Amino acid sequence: MSADAQDHIDAGLAQGFSVEQLRDALDARSARPPSQTTMAPLPATADDTVASLEENREEHPDRAVTLPTIPAVPSDTPRIVGLSRYDNLGPIGIGGMGEVRRVRDRRLGRRLALKTLHSPALNRPSLVARFLEEAQVTAQLQHPGIVPIHDLGTLPDGRLWFTMREVTGQTFGAVIAEVHAARRTRMQPTAASGWTLRRLVDALHQVCEAVGYAHSRGVVHRDLKPSNIMVGSHGEVLVLDWGLAKVLGRPDLAADDGELNPVQTDRSRHSAHLTQVGQVTGTPAYMPPEQALGKVDQIDARSDVYALGALLYQVLSGRSPYAGNSAFAVLEKVRSGPPASLRPHRDPEDMRKRGLSSGADASRSRALPPSLVAACERAMARNPADRFDGAAGLAAELQAWLEGAKRQEDARAVVARAEGKAPEAAALRAQAAILRTEAAALLKDVADWQPEEDKLPGWAKEDAAAALEKQAELVELEEESLLRGSLTHAPELPEAHAALAGRYRAEHEAAEAARHDPTRAEALFRQHLAALPESHPERAGHFAYLKGDGALTLATDPPGAEVLLHRYVPHRRRLMARFERSLGTTPLRSVSLPMGSYLCILKHPERAEVRYPVAIGRGEHWHGVPPEGGDPMPIPLPRPGELGPDDCYVPPGWFACGGDPHQELSLSARRIWADGHIFRRFPVTNTEYMAFLNALVAEGRTEEALRHAPRERGGTAGEQGALIYGFDGTHFSLRPDADGDVWLPDWPVMMVDWYGAQAFAAWAAARTGQPWRLPGELAWEKAARGVDGRFFPWGDGFDPSWAGMRRSHRGRVLPTAVGAFPVDESPYGIRDLAGNMQDWCGDVFAKAGPPAASVRHAPATVAAGSPAGVCVGAAQGDVADAAGQASIRVFRGGSWAHTASFLCASNRSGNDPSSRFNALGFRLARSFPWPLNP
Repeated sequence: MSADAQDHIDAGLAQGFSVEQLRDALDARSARPPSQTTMAPLPATADDTVASLEENREEHPDRAVTLPTIPAVPSDTPRIVGLSRYDNLGPIGIGGMGEVRRVRDRRLGRRLALKTLHSPALNRPSLVARFLEEAQVTAQLQHPGIVPIHDLGTLPDGRLWFTMREVTGQTFGAVIAEVHAARRTRMQPTAASGWTLRRLVDALHQVCEAVGYAHSRGVVHRDLKPSNIMVGSHGEVLVLDWGLAKVLGRPDLAADDGELNPVQTDRSRHSAHLTQVGQVTGTPAYMPPEQALGKVDQIDARSDVYALGALLYQVLSGRSPYAGNSAFAVLEKVRSGPPASLRPHRDPEDMRKRGLSSGADASRSRALPPSLVAACERAMARNPADRFDGAAGLAAELQAWLEGAKRQEDARAVVARAEGKAPEAAALRAQAAILRTEAAALLKDVADWQPEEDKLPGWAKEDAAAALEKQAELVELEEESLLRGSLTHAPELPEAHAALAGRYRAEHEAAEAARHDPTRAEALFRQHLAALPESHPERAGHFAYLKGDGALTLATDPPGAEVLLHRYVPHRRRLMARFERSLGTTPLRSVSLPMGSYLCILKHPERAEVRYPVAIGRGEHWHGVPPEGGDPMPIPLPRPGELGPDDCYVPPGWFACGGDPHQELSLSARRIWADGHIFRRFPVTNTEYMAFLNALVAEGRTEEALRHAPRERGGTAGEQGALIYGFDGTHFSLRPDADGDVWLPDWPVMMVDWYGAQAFAAWAAARTGQPWRLPGELAWEKAARGVDGRFFPWGDGFDPSWAGMRRSHRGRVLPTAVGAFPVDESPYGIRDLAGNMQDWCGDVFAKAGPPAASVRHAPATVAAGSPAGVCVGAAQGDVADAAGQASIRVFRGGSWAHTASFLCASNRSGNDPSSRFNALGFRLARSFPWPLNP
């Protein structure tokens, strides 16, 4: 009989035709002339064949049935011996029990896999029964994750065969290896093929669902491993090789429950073929302890749960739970204890309690999703009672994580959008800065009195810069909104929390630099920092920033000074120096200190006591290295005779200058180095100034004395006002002024111009041999506020009772004696720098301030031939500008007539040096050491 005839017979029998009808149809077909075979269209499929048979039988019940002609097959295509329906397309794989070949179903035109039993296995009934059971079990497990079985039969030589869907793709093990290779070699979370950890977990979730379905039908797989899971080329995930399946049965399911019927096989109905206790079947690296010990009677759904946990272990780690040189060696490891933990830095005692081992890999493990690690540990518990009851339980855990992972992907997409906003905002601000620079250049030479037409080009630049800055602020707000929005998708997303932590840290830094309240920024910073995983690379740096510890390096000349550390702490709204401890003797090198403001008292047995303030910013090293670099500059310690009773030493070093947003003329915030200075503790008083004037008169310089004496303002330009001091021709004295007020001897002198203050400084220098002068304004600012940038000499708070100002008096507002307000004292012990009387300074007034070099020592001499000797120095400045006109001079501080804002140490102003005010006096300062050490 031809193969075509056999195929027609098989199709007819399958549809219920009798043998007689099929024989008549074949006889009629063979007797028909060749030309008749092409008269009618040929059915293209088996369904068409059946339809043709049905139609022929109904219309002509007494006529023989005509079978259609099957399309011709190339004559050189081999057939499966005994199965003429299938073309043999070659082997797929060969195993111990049988082989799998790729075949073509000639009737349906599809490719299948045909599995056959090896001939030697026919002599072993248990192998035959197991092969048959694999086919019957797989055929009854109709699930998308299980390969469908299409047919089952026996070859002429007695071997069993069955056909099933051919699966193309990769094994689950190959995909796992690809993902972990990408993570190791390129530190990429995504393999070149697009597979990620999340996709691996999703595939394993599908495996769990398929195995869970089998459990619901009373079947345990018993050999779940990466090579028995195929990932199809179209994303399908299939569980293969049910040859070791154990059919437990489900007595709780009724026989008529349709899909829930328990699986039954010939083998499961005959106890003679069941695996005996003590026999070990399966793959050692993935089998549970009870299976490894041959306790067949204890194998149930929880045994598959263990194997699924082993698969999850490999998904997370990239390696199987156990490895060895032989299957027996691996089996012994499974029997002896659990695999190495996936939890890094596990406490040994905790591991012992959990029944886990500590391997060398444990401390090197990457940070893995904690929920997946926990699920893996539960699934692989040594005691079956501690595992999930079935695969469905593990599937639910994986599904919960997958839903979170999907949300994380959505959130990361939002974070990626936000990441582009920061560079955009930075570019806008950079453009704005350029425009503001250009505007300043355009307006630099435009006087205030000039018409607006002269200012329009500069204004246009400023307006454009303001618009760009507003746009940058909106972009930054959008960035923040996106980052916060990403957390609605995944509240624990590290990328979002890291970006927000960095943003609020920058905001915190800016607030501290501007001396604004950083509480809001710090609270938000801490909130997102706390959400970062412990392993996040930015976490430690952020915590170090918040802790703010820095270091102090301090050297003195001579060395050996004990350093008594006092910390400035808030007390009654001002800063008080509270003793903490002795740091030992100088030199000190990199002594760790928390961030903050300190006062170091330097005590040397042979030198005067020195007050040395220190401000340690976040993570900052206060080292005293001068601007030119090199080693830290040793602090010169004055000898006892080098300081007078009212001399206050301001040691060399850096200090925080300017930066007060409430002061229109405040200098820009920056750190400036100032060499050492000595200031007089108090402003010059009436007593001291009268002594100066009387000395001039005694030297025959009466006209000069009268020119420098305090006077009322003149009524007309160039007119000298009336003397305020009394003068009898030989002696100056105090008397009531035009308002009837008597100036007291210990009031600070006032109503003297800059020239009179200069002349007094020169007289004091000549009389004492010390280079006294009016202080430069930067040296004055450091003397007033110390080094930490405080607003007032005592801190940032304010109360009228702390300094002489408009609201400091019960009755009439007048000056007070110097030192009347003890709170008005700087960190160096200098008094009355905030209130009572403003001070003339030596500098020419410039809106941007003097050059930083003005507080560095410069050669100075007592000018030869000058009356009383004039101290000349770089900080002194010129009295006249290039055109011969008097230059505006700086004055600093507040006075008895001012409001609180004028008392800030950063407040500065300027006026004509010939001006006289009842709120303006002066004080003296000089450089130290002097002359400079070689």
